[in-house]
Amino acid sequence: MVRRTPPPKPAPEPAPSRKPVRPVPAAQDLPAYRPPAAKTDREGMPLVVLVLVTTTPAVLAAALLKPRRGR
Repeated sequence: MVRRTPPPKPAPEPAPSRKPVRPVPAAQDLPAYRPPAAKTDREGMPLVVLVLVTTTPAVLAAALLKPRRGR
């Protein structure tokens, strides 16, 4: 007498996820490069140069006038 095992039960279906899957947006073509409509004229010194010109002498003067211990 041969015993036969019962066939395995089918796996339960997975529970649906709580958040629906969002579709991936399709790739869009980028607009072609266009030069600016009007050229902007910059007059005067750039801000970086102005800051360097005003702070460098102050830093050097503070370093030179710093009191030192006498030996």
